[in-house]
Amino acid sequence: MEQKIETKKGAISTLILVLIVIVILVGVWYWWTKRGVTPVSPVKPVEKVTPKEDSVTAINQDLDKVEILDLDRQFQEIDQDLNSL
Repeated sequence: MEQKIETKKGAISTLILVLIVIVILVGVWYWWTKRGVTPVSPVKPVEKVTPKEDSVTAINQDLDKVEILDLDRQFQEIDQDLNSL
């Protein structure tokens, strides 16, 4: 009976010792990786973007290129489909 108790105590103490060693190794690894961190490089300057022409004619041309949904025509198509049912 004493042998079983001693074996359990030995196994538990071995397990605790292994866990302590693992925690120490993880701590050393973490410290080592943080020590080797290089400082952040400065932010690169943003390149200036030349704006497009902002005259009234250029803006109107851009607006003419935008396709706007023709809701009246779409509703007429839906109405025709519903009436054909």
